[in-house]
Amino acid sequence: MIEQRTPRKYRGFTLDPFQEEAVNLIDENKSVLVAAPTGVGKTLIADYIIEKIFNEGGKVVYTAPIKALSNQKFREFKEVVGTDNMGILTGDVVINPEAPILIMTTEIFRNILQEGPERVADVRYVIFDEVHYIDDPDRGSVWEESFIFMPPTMRFLGLSATIPNVDQLANWIEDVQKQDVEIVTHFERVVPLSHSLFERSLGMTTMSKVRKKHRRLLSEHTGDGRPNIQTTTHLDLIDAIKDRYLPCLFFTFSRRKCESNAIELGQVHDFLDKQKKAEVNAIIDHVLERYPDIESSRWPQLRRLLLRGIAYHHAGMLPVLKDIVEELFTHKLISVLYCTETFAVGLNFPCKTVCFDSSTKWDGISFRPISNREYFQMAGRAGRRGIDDEGFVFTIVDLGWFDPSQFPSMNENEIEPLKSQFALTYNSILNLIKNYDKKDIYRILGQNFATYQASAERQGVLLRIEMLEEELAPFIENLRGGPERFNRTVRHKFELEQRLQIENKKRARNQLKKELGSITQRLDSAFYSSFPQGDRSLLRRENRKYRRKIKAYGHLLIREHELDPHKKYIQEFTDKKSLLEALGYLQGDQLTTAGLLASQIHGHELIVTEMFMEGLFHSYEPAELNAVAVAIGYEPRKNEYRIKHRLDFSPLLRIWHFLTKMEQRMIGFPTVQFNDHVSALAYRWSNGENFTKLLEESAVDEGDLVFAFRRGIDLLRQVRNATIDDLSLNAKLRECISLMDRDEVSIWL
Repeated sequence: MIEQRTPRKYRGFTLDPFQEEAVNLIDENKSVLVAAPTGVGKTLIADYIIEKIFNEGGKVVYTAPIKALSNQKFREFKEVVGTDNMGILTGDVVINPEAPILIMTTEIFRNILQEGPERVADVRYVIFDEVHYIDDPDRGSVWEESFIFMPPTMRFLGLSATIPNVDQLANWIEDVQKQDVEIVTHFERVVPLSHSLFERSLGMTTMSKVRKKHRRLLSEHTGDGRPNIQTTTHLDLIDAIKDRYLPCLFFTFSRRKCESNAIELGQVHDFLDKQKKAEVNAIIDHVLERYPDIESSRWPQLRRLLLRGIAYHHAGMLPVLKDIVEELFTHKLISVLYCTETFAVGLNFPCKTVCFDSSTKWDGISFRPISNREYFQMAGRAGRRGIDDEGFVFTIVDLGWFDPSQFPSMNENEIEPLKSQFALTYNSILNLIKNYDKKDIYRILGQNFATYQASAERQGVLLRIEMLEEELAPFIENLRGGPERFNRTVRHKFELEQRLQIENKKRARNQLKKELGSITQRLDSAFYSSFPQGDRSLLRRENRKYRRKIKAYGHLLIREHELDPHKKYIQEFTDKKSLLEALGYLQGDQLTTAGLLASQIHGHELIVTEMFMEGLFHSYEPAELNAVAVAIGYEPRKNEYRIKHRLDFSPLLRIWHFLTKMEQRMIGFPTVQFNDHVSALAYRWSNGENFTKLLEESAVDEGDLVFAFRRGIDLLRQVRNATIDDLSLNAKLRECISLMDRDEVSIWL
């Protein structure tokens, strides 16, 4: 008789097989990488680790990609293990840093590993939530460096959305960590998803039907310009789904449209009865008890919408407003929530339906189609476990601007693989030099995920190069200098051809053509030396073959160079090290006083260090220093205007111009950012001005202003920690932080 296995339970839940597999491996003290769709219960595995290690008297670090997620997890786990056992480190917020359960951003964890690894030496497990952020263009390096520098005695849990190259990621981590990494994958959603397009005349439909109608409309249209088609709006879609498919998250890739859409819907719909409205008011009052009296121009209108079961959510809102919206959504009191994609990162807010008002988004450079991974990160919120048999996803189609290539495939088997975004910062270079010798540095530079990913493809390219070299061997020998000279000549030929494609000046183009002609003549000469006599037509045919092989050989040489990121990172390390030496941060392989300071500043370390060395932290008054801190690294939004002020930033601008020129000359591009668009507001805020008054004279979103001020607090805290022996400066920096960290700008946990 076969013994029936009793499914394992945790917190009253019967664990799914993939959850049970993961917690069993954790019980065996293994490192585990879990890849599963959004909304299937990956976080329960993290909860298990935290409770298990805490009950055993151990220490756990939980890292998240965004501060909002870190803050939410801090509040959640505080209820489980108690306030005294919880700590949080997010740069701008530091609470109970010696606690056994520490929540932190991944950046902070990486920083600790670089600067003071002894602080986490007794950590048994680190949890990396949303580990697929490793291919985030701006911050992916943080995850890579965390894995590279993490002690191999430490175990980890990585939680990721479904990714096709999870084996490759795990193998790379095994390679750098020298420890086994167990992979747990799960592909089935607890609640399956149904995907549809929506167009007002077709209703809920398919891509093939939309294509067919679009072709028919184009064939009937004989005039100039676009056919005159009535646009499908969010109101059309809500009208179609309101009776069967609510509540819904309506992803809208524009803050302004989130708000305007919610207001439009509120003019024609009310989803709450009298009892539900009373519940909304009670929850609003409960959330507001956590905050001081806070004013927001958005609040009166948003409150009216909330009392109709309608809301919006985006990064430009005050934290208190986002908290209220999230709390009401959790209590099923919001029927339609218009939100940007940040609502889908980590935060556990499932619903019955997910809608998209567009299949394209602005990524800061251009409009582009959302990727399959982005689509499923958001679409995965559809379908509530134990409530819905199916989750529904609808994407609006505008036939007036229809382009099928602008839509994701909506096939979960076609999610894009992770791709390394590794980059070296000045801070990383200084810490490498401080902690390792040259041999170890070169080894570490070869341990990043980019190098690992490129190695397999590079081997194939090298094999094809070798085969072509054999075919070209008779001609290579005829070129003076042999194979090495031949390679240099072919590579130079391709570099000249690339320059010719982008060169516009006639004189320069003629010079490039002349050089190319000379190189082609040398290569042809090597060919004809092997055929001193013979049939002329045969020679021409063989020469065409030879030139095709040269072209293929050149492409392979270029590709082989691209696929050797180790060389690339060594070159980047060398160039940036030379710049640091020129700035006086390094003397040989020793960090100077300036270098030691820069090694403790994470982000914009050059301008901060130059400021300190010129005495500006000492000379500026606290409110002025806050205005400066907010300007460092500030990235204004599109069309954001600069608010005028009378502060003397001329010393800062001299530093900025100097560093920009140095970087341009020595590494080819500048990284230093100094934009004083909201410095006037930081100055006035630090002098006690009311937050609402600040916003009256500015077009900056209130949430963006809070974010800018908190970035300034983070930077000032880093400088304070790096200059701990300077008592007078530390006192000033504490005053700076207290002036900025108040009322609406404070984080209330």
